[in-house]
Amino acid sequence: MAKSTKTQDLLNILSQKTPSAEPAAVGDARESSPRGAAARKRAPAASATRAPKPKAAAGRGKGVQFWLQPVDEKLIRELAAWLAPHRKRINDTLIVRAVLRAAKTGPQLLAAYDEALADVVRNRKPPSRAQ
Repeated sequence: MAKSTKTQDLLNILSQKTPSAEPAAVGDARESSPRGAAARKRAPAASATRAPKPKAAAGRGKGVQFWLQPVDEKLIRELAAWLAPHRKRINDTLIVRAVLRAAKTGPQLLAAYDEALADVVRNRKPPSRAQ
């Protein structure tokens, strides 16, 4: 008796026919072949008959990741501590959103940008060279 192999078992499973919910039309060569069945299933799903995707709710944003230095985290904590007695719920996202909405263009923003850029440059690690 021959020993069965995984490959042969897989081929046997793939060659089995699955029961169809629709009766096959007699004499239709397209439906009797596997490719015909796949084409028949795809045909009704034309792009014109598809329902449009529902759009995201109007008030929802998208997740964004920020890399903050310890100095920036400390500033967020200070702002949260100041806002705590005035508001019920405080979190980092609301702090960042509030600060962004309160920010105005001008020399103060430019100075804060230059300070943040200097922090980034100062905290960069030089590439290590393998010797």
